[in-house]
Amino acid sequence: MWLPVLAANLVAIALGLLLPKIDDAVTDEAVLPIDLSSAEQIFGAVAAGMITFTGIVFSAVLVAAQIQTSSYSPRLAARLRRDRVVVLGLALPTATASYSLFALAALGHEANQASDRTAPAITVLTGLVLTFVTFAAFVALVQRAFDSTQIGAILRGLLERTLQVVDEAHPASSAPSAPAAIPVAEGPVQEIRHDGAGGVLASVDRDALVRLARATGAFVEVVPVVGQYVQRDAIVLRLRNSTGKTDGRLARRVLVLARQRTLDQDPAFGLRIFVDIAIRALSPAVNDPTTAVQALDPIETLLVELHHRSLGPSVVLRGDGTPVGLVPTPTWSDSLDLALIEIRHYGARSAQVARRLAALYTHLLEIVDESERPRVLLEQELLAESLKAGFPDPREREILSRPDPLGLGAAAR
Repeated sequence: MWLPVLAANLVAIALGLLLPKIDDAVTDEAVLPIDLSSAEQIFGAVAAGMITFTGIVFSAVLVAAQIQTSSYSPRLAARLRRDRVVVLGLALPTATASYSLFALAALGHEANQASDRTAPAITVLTGLVLTFVTFAAFVALVQRAFDSTQIGAILRGLLERTLQVVDEAHPASSAPSAPAAIPVAEGPVQEIRHDGAGGVLASVDRDALVRLARATGAFVEVVPVVGQYVQRDAIVLRLRNSTGKTDGRLARRVLVLARQRTLDQDPAFGLRIFVDIAIRALSPAVNDPTTAVQALDPIETLLVELHHRSLGPSVVLRGDGTPVGLVPTPTWSDSLDLALIEIRHYGARSAQVARRLAALYTHLLEIVDESERPRVLLEQELLAESLKAGFPDPREREILSRPDPLGLGAAAR
């Protein structure tokens, strides 16, 4: 977040120093009918106001972040850092203040040289334009902050981002990795251990993996899964049938570690956030089953979308199509477990959640392959057993077992 803010301030400082010189070079008489003292008062007021304004902007962002993390999920705070409107809302007030201060210094220098001069037009107009653009950005920031505290906007934005990651990590055009496509290596296996500080595996650099395979002549297997915490001295790579010396620096570049889990190559993390929102809403302290039902909508969308993609171990191919590596990724059954087990466990005693889960299972059974049907049917059976334990009256259980995409109040799917 700090890099765009710093860049905006550097540009503003450069403009504050250069525009007064351009004004001098373009015309001897400024077109604005105000004197230098008035322009100095304008820039002084803008600089002081923008410094105060920056505090208001930070407060709005922090309030939005606090509501998101306390009401829905702590992992939502990272989304604000990458929000362009939020970054722009933080960059413009500080940049406008920096521009005003440096323009004020340049005008003061001109005032010392000639007290009867009028204000340079380009410099003053640029400052006024920046001020009004900052106000517009603040309005957009307030709107974004308001939207970011609404569950509908949160779920919609998170779903869009997760679907983008699904497209990147599991392209729709990719063919499933057949077992025959994965070479069965015979011979020595060299294990590479992580020799740096621990961190979460954020992504796998496949280009670096291909370079490592070409340099060593080995088939490279990545051991940890994206999103997994990698400890120091943990086995991270296995090189099968290596014929060359392993470059430690090149091996380290294969794994990109971060301080915390991210969505970059990890669709399962998006599912995890949706599940967090749902089970927090189902906790006795919150008791908001409607939010849990809303969270099940994007969960169902992701499960359906992932079912049509190539999941499971991903084979890395060289440019000529030769397999040179293997990256572990969750299967569709793993995603189903992640998405539904905890919600079923905590929400089975909620009428809304029970009927929404029944509708979800019905939809999945309509689209899944025969190999996945037993797992979905098991979920149905477990939900039925939970309902039997929580609702002894068979008439009530019959009502709660009816599939309903809205929980209660909609026609059965």
